[in-house]
Amino acid sequence: MKVVIIVAIAVMVLFLLAAFMKLSVTVVFRHRQDDDEYKIVVRTLFGLIRYTIHIPLIKLETESEAPGVAFIHKKGMGETRGKEEKKGKWTPKKIADFFREAKQFLEYVIDFHEIMKQFCRHVTITKWEWKTNIGTGDAASTGLLVGLGWSLKYAIIGAASRYMNMKTTPVIAIVPVYDRAVSETSFLCMFHFRIGHAMVAGLRVIKHWRRRRPPKRSLSAARQANEGY
Repeated sequence: MKVVIIVAIAVMVLFLLAAFMKLSVTVVFRHRQDDDEYKIVVRTLFGLIRYTIHIPLIKLETESEAPGVAFIHKKGMGETRGKEEKKGKWTPKKIADFFREAKQFLEYVIDFHEIMKQFCRHVTITKWEWKTNIGTGDAASTGLLVGLGWSLKYAIIGAASRYMNMKTTPVIAIVPVYDRAVSETSFLCMFHFRIGHAMVAGLRVIKHWRRRRPPKRSLSAARQANEGY
């Protein structure tokens, strides 16, 4: 009995310590012509624990039998050890299924927007850098794209500042290139939050999950109903 109590107390202490620990996330996106790179680095326990998700290659395939977006996915602990590589492709069907499942999830979770809004209040952004070089070879269209780019960046920064704690001055730049076609951008964002706040948000999602789902009529039941008419 004493052993069970000691184990329960130890688990509770570890749970409380984990709840107060900060989770630091670094999002890196780099695009240069046909070369894309996307990386997410998650750190906790003062940087001793680090997990990296790395997608170094994204390629649009239109000439194959199943057109889609091919990618190479790498993830693992640290930078060089424990890497796991996985190849895959996002086809139009998979993308449509993903959005369909996301829509169903939002329908089943009541007040999901409010839950995420309250969670974002505990997220602190410590670094934001977004630089872009863009050009089409035509001055008029390049100027139009630059204007749209500035509007998009200010809109995203405004939304992030509204829902999260922006503790840094965002560094943004758009350099127009008028003499040739150029598409280059680099994005870096660092933010952190306490694990306990994420756990509370997860518990609220479970609490607000609809208990009753709309019943699905089987094919035989549908046939019986039709035969009754």
